[in-house]
Amino acid sequence: MKKEKKKQETSKKMQKKRLNKVLKVIAIICAIILVAEGAFIFYQYYQREQKKVYTTLTSSLTEKNGSYYLVGSSDFKGSKVGYQKGYQKAMLAKYSPEGKLLFEKGFLDGYNSIYNDICAVEDGYIAVGQYEKTKTDHQEQTGTGLIVKYDKNGNVLEKKEVLVLADTQFYAVKPLSDGGYLVLGQTIFENMTLGFDERGGGLLIRYSKEGKELWRANFGGSKSGTFNDALVLEKENAIYVVGKDASRVGLLVKYDLNGKRIFVKNYEQTDTIGFSAIRAFNNELVIVGSKKLSEDRDDYKTAALLVKYSKDGKLLLEKTYQKNDMSRFNSIWIDDNRIHVVGHSAILNKEKTTKTLRNFDYSGIYVSFDATGKVLNSNEWKEKNQQTYFSKILKTNNKLLVIGQSNARLFAKNKKDMDIFAITIDSKGKQQQQLF
Repeated sequence: MKKEKKKQETSKKMQKKRLNKVLKVIAIICAIILVAEGAFIFYQYYQREQKKVYTTLTSSLTEKNGSYYLVGSSDFKGSKVGYQKGYQKAMLAKYSPEGKLLFEKGFLDGYNSIYNDICAVEDGYIAVGQYEKTKTDHQEQTGTGLIVKYDKNGNVLEKKEVLVLADTQFYAVKPLSDGGYLVLGQTIFENMTLGFDERGGGLLIRYSKEGKELWRANFGGSKSGTFNDALVLEKENAIYVVGKDASRVGLLVKYDLNGKRIFVKNYEQTDTIGFSAIRAFNNELVIVGSKKLSEDRDDYKTAALLVKYSKDGKLLLEKTYQKNDMSRFNSIWIDDNRIHVVGHSAILNKEKTTKTLRNFDYSGIYVSFDATGKVLNSNEWKEKNQQTYFSKILKTNNKLLVIGQSNARLFAKNKKDMDIFAITIDSKGKQQQQLF
């Protein structure tokens, strides 16, 4: 009996060891898949070579009283803000209507950090993003969700940190008519951690004017769910949130203003970012992103995507726009019965591609559609062996304004820098002026 019991215990231990090995292998495979699929989007942002003397990236901006308030990240080389070798720091910059830099502020706490969005509120500005607070965060490439309130001169009034699961980040902030605001983003497990946590996935939090948390909601997988953008229709008691549910599944979720989830709609097959932006048009919802053209994981080709939904979640229209090997739309603006979208396209650089890493040349793209999804105009900004990304489009000072980052001579000072830019374009996508 004792020998039999010992054999059973030994067998259980061996089974447990085998199970642990299997789980580790699965975790590694999952991590490789996520990295391989996501690497082609924005991975050049942080591949800074020694020859590059300045790297500044822009995520979003808002306009108030004619001035532009822009957020992103910078290594602040050549800046008075506070250069810390090897790190990207969240950045807030103010520009005059003519494009003159008025001030530049950096969030210097921790290790790497970034601001992904900004909005104007009654007494200042709210910037949201993420920062690596601890050495472990930096080593694991995880971070804490960051909300910083600034006054009109760029002085910090308040800082909030949000950490639910190990990696929390905010991608958007939306002002409300009562002076409060919504923040949305993602909270997921760190790499190599398997399991499920009901608090994980896309994260949505409502704050009062005084900065008090009123409620929070979440949806999606603990390893991949995310909320990228939101459309708030207060008169309709509705918040429409877009993002990603699973690895290549676009997500549309409707909430009421109290955080109650009304419905969830999925869309396959997107890229690893999912749906990236949403706007209202003719009492319908217009959403953009990117669509994967094959179910084969090794096939990297994508087309930029525009879809329309009814407000009750019915898919009404699907349009793809393919330019080069990969394309995606990042931002929308609705104006004069037209849908204006910007994003980026990429073509494989065969000379620089190796057996282990694909290398792409990125170009900025603009496309306009009518209400039926017909392409009206398009344009591309490209330069061989260089990278250009369009982050956002909006209308300000009666002009269509596009912001992004590039190391092409089209926009940057030289081919060594990855620097921010802002250009104005007409309704046909023709560039008019470069503000900065």
